[in-house]
Amino acid sequence: MKEKLEEGMRLKEQMDNENNTQKTGLDVRRSVANNTDTESNRETSSDRDREPTLTTSRHVQPSHGCRNANSTSTQNKRETPRDRETITTNTASSQQRSSIGNTPRLYSDVAAERNEMKFKLTVTTKRTHTPDEVQNLLKENVKLTDIKVGVQSLKTLRDGRVIIEVGTKKEMELLEEGIRERCGEELETNIQKPRKPRLVILNIPSEINMDNAEETLIKQNTEINIQEGNIVPKFIYTTKRGTRNLVVEVDSETRKKLQQIRVKLGWTICRVDDYVSVKRCYRCSIFNHNHRECKGEVCPLCTGNHNLKQCTAAPTEYKCINCMVYKKHHPTTQIDTAHTSLDKKCPSLKAILEKYKKNTEY
Repeated sequence: MKEKLEEGMRLKEQMDNENNTQKTGLDVRRSVANNTDTESNRETSSDRDREPTLTTSRHVQPSHGCRNANSTSTQNKRETPRDRETITTNTASSQQRSSIGNTPRLYSDVAAERNEMKFKLTVTTKRTHTPDEVQNLLKENVKLTDIKVGVQSLKTLRDGRVIIEVGTKKEMELLEEGIRERCGEELETNIQKPRKPRLVILNIPSEINMDNAEETLIKQNTEINIQEGNIVPKFIYTTKRGTRNLVVEVDSETRKKLQQIRVKLGWTICRVDDYVSVKRCYRCSIFNHNHRECKGEVCPLCTGNHNLKQCTAAPTEYKCINCMVYKKHHPTTQIDTAHTSLDKKCPSLKAILEKYKKNTEY
């Protein structure tokens, strides 16, 4: 029994010695590894001599979409004059974007910057003067330097009227007064009033009609203080999806008020947009042309002498009648005619829409 106990004690002592030996070896290996890392990360004097010293420091904060690792690498990167210029440019442009984005702008403000308002005066004869005689009569009797008016254009229309265009409303009034005083017995003047803007109220309820639209708008939208007569309903049309839209004519102030809110009509809240349309003849597809004055049918796709349903032209044979007419009267102007007159990207359509905007009192 005693021999077995002594043998057990020897085995236990042997196991403890082996464990201590393994632990000592592990500690030695860890110490060597730490010393190696320290030596590799230690900066020598020669390295410091070769590295240039920065006179300024800049900490660039990470953007909202960057991670911390990107921020650390950005801070460790040395700044160069080129980097400073790039940072300044980006900061200025970001400030500009934020200042623009924080202030919503109305279409009327943008349109007023892009399109100058035109002021026109129409002159017609009371007798039998030709358009050339009317112009000569104006030039001989009306001295523009005396009334301090600068004329921008002088045109003759096909119906014989003479249109004079000036830069300001005051000049237009002075010119009309000067023509009336000096040529009032022979010529008649008429100031062309600018168009009033039109708005479309989308998706109106079924109970709204032309008779109760103005009254409903005034009573249900008291916060914008609309007065009777500020809104004139023009017509209601139904879209292909079955929604009903109301087109109204307003003045510039009422337009700004309506576009800043969503209009309440009955139990429906409706969105308001600008409504700019071009009158087009459905027989010949020419703009500003009445079908009663139309002399013949023209296909809107290929300009052939047939209607739309009878057209068999391929897309490569499409032509726009409006652009062709423009090119006929302006042969030196380059204009694309290889499209239909129904194309929303038609150059003639864009030009006439811009003309309408210029003649609208936004």
